[in-house]
Amino acid sequence: MASVVLLALAASLPIAVAFVLLAGLRWSAARSMTVGWVIAAALGLGVWGMEGTWFAAAALKGVLEAVDIILIVFGAILLMNYLEVGGAISTIRWFFRRVENDRRVQLLLIGLGFETIIEGVAGFGTPGALAAPLFIGLGFPPLAAAVFGLFFNAPNPQFGAAGTPINAGVETLSSTLSGTIGVAEFKSIVSAWTGVMTGLTFVFWGLLGVFLLIYWFGDEEERTVRGAARSSAPMVPFALVLGVITGLVQWAVAWFIGYSLPDIAAGFVVIGLGIVMAQYDVLVPEKTWTFPDRGRWSDTWLGGLSLDSISDDEPTKEMPVWLAWTPYLLVAGFLLVTRWPGLGIEGQLQAVTFEIGNLLGTELGWDIEYLYLPGTMPFMPIAIGTGLLYRLDVEGTVEAWRESVRQVAPAALTLVVVVSLTQVMQESATNPENIAGMMQVLSEVLASAAGGALPMVVPWIGALGTFVTGSNTVSDILFNSLQYNAAENVGLSRGMIVAIQNVGGGVGNMISVQNIAAICGVVGIAGREGDILRKVAVPTVIFALFVGTVGTLLVYVVAPGVF
Repeated sequence: MASVVLLALAASLPIAVAFVLLAGLRWSAARSMTVGWVIAAALGLGVWGMEGTWFAAAALKGVLEAVDIILIVFGAILLMNYLEVGGAISTIRWFFRRVENDRRVQLLLIGLGFETIIEGVAGFGTPGALAAPLFIGLGFPPLAAAVFGLFFNAPNPQFGAAGTPINAGVETLSSTLSGTIGVAEFKSIVSAWTGVMTGLTFVFWGLLGVFLLIYWFGDEEERTVRGAARSSAPMVPFALVLGVITGLVQWAVAWFIGYSLPDIAAGFVVIGLGIVMAQYDVLVPEKTWTFPDRGRWSDTWLGGLSLDSISDDEPTKEMPVWLAWTPYLLVAGFLLVTRWPGLGIEGQLQAVTFEIGNLLGTELGWDIEYLYLPGTMPFMPIAIGTGLLYRLDVEGTVEAWRESVRQVAPAALTLVVVVSLTQVMQESATNPENIAGMMQVLSEVLASAAGGALPMVVPWIGALGTFVTGSNTVSDILFNSLQYNAAENVGLSRGMIVAIQNVGGGVGNMISVQNIAAICGVVGIAGREGDILRKVAVPTVIFALFVGTVGTLLVYVVAPGVF
């Protein structure tokens, strides 16, 4: 065991050093992970004795596998920028301002509806970046806008950007899964049980958001547990209905259809239902709740901004509301039709591939299902169609593409390095001395330390990965193999443990260093990251403990026989 522990300590260095550089020295993700990659390469060649050709093939396979994810990210961001340049986002903001004046209702419509849709279509930090200015435009304090932009982006990144975390995370396990279970089948297992856990979370997440909104940003007498509970009570029926519907739709789609559509479907259903309920006063409290007068807002609430700097300008309606939502509906419709079981379309699209086999003369290979990949179908075609639909001129079109490239470039570099790093660590198991691979020894030590409590530990590891890297997808790529092998060593369901890892990655979105910094920049309250972190730490702990508890029950009681 001593030798395994020493090997595990060595194997932990690439990730541990990268995390220290990211969180401690505030290096960029790409730069930090590159250092981690160099350390992994040195360990793979020097300690594990990987043959040079095999090492190079593993690293190259990682680079090629990152292409799939980059195409999804680019397509999603491109569609978002077409919507921004075309005026659709401004119209959506205008629409929300006219639906309902109660701040609690606004919070739920945007948090459970709008942010869930945006996460499903785009992911990678865009929901909070779009929701925070929308909250401010509705009259929320800047700090509240930032906090709840992050808060509601926790139970849905697990299915973000058409299910990229599950798709990309499980793809890194393809070699591990070989001979045991099909990759597509394993993705279905992870999708289904992820949906169970996030679906249950959504039941209470909206109500918790209302309570925290009042507890943190209400009148002085409301900023106590009893006072916040009293002002939250009238919203219980409305919040529970929307929370249950969000969770139910997300779970049902994840369980019966797959990982590409749960957020988009849940978001559209809830936002439609919520708007109808708000407009017809169904379960909406008679007494409207709002924030204290602006003159009583503290400097902390304002995030250091002056009252004069917060604009009261009305968002503009630049097109019919139905037209603003059309691209989202087209994406949802395409994914629904192509992923619906029994129609036969999914298999036909997956059959069209581009493949490179025997990388550098080894048995490693790579392929891309370009008609099934959301980035190439439907994100990019619908983005281009959106430009035609909105009649964008050449300048607007160029701006959408230029901004997309600018936004995606850092993420692309990070993804290339991270996926390559992960492949090197996994493929280190193939070496002349038959030494257990880096991920294997890490898993053995984790399994030994956690034992039967592994389901309680897994969410925190997933959250840690996202806390540092800013991405649920990157967290899954880094840790799925570790979690899979640890589950195997302990004798627990591998699919369930990987699903818990995926849910934990979403938890970490609230406290991610990069996400908090980004949202501060969008809102204009740079330097107030600490104020935000102190607040979102509370729901982060609640969510992680809930996931660990539910995951434990699922693993040991509900479905112990799942692969």
